[in-house]
Amino acid sequence: MSNSPESMMIQVPTGICCHCGQDGYVEMPYKQFCEGRALYDKGALMQDAYKELDVDLREQMISGTHPKCWIEMFSPTCSQHDLP
Repeated sequence: MSNSPESMMIQVPTGICCHCGQDGYVEMPYKQFCEGRALYDKGALMQDAYKELDVDLREQMISGTHPKCWIEMFSPTCSQHDLP
C-alpha cells in the first residue's frame, strides 16, 4: 500500500444539514478530491466533477444533507401525519 499523498483518504467538510442541524464530511481519496475540485471550479456540475462518488454523497457536498437524513425526510413510507 502506498503512503503517497495521492492515495491518502481525506475528509471533505460539508455544510450544516437542514434536517438534523449537524455538519458532516465526505471521505474520498485526495487525488479524486483534487481532480473533481478543479473541474467544479471551472464550472462543471457536481455529478460531472465527481462521477465516481455516490449520488447521496454528492448531494451532501452540495446541500450538507446527510444520506440518512435525506431518507428520513423523503422516505416513500413517510406521510404528512409524520411531519411536525
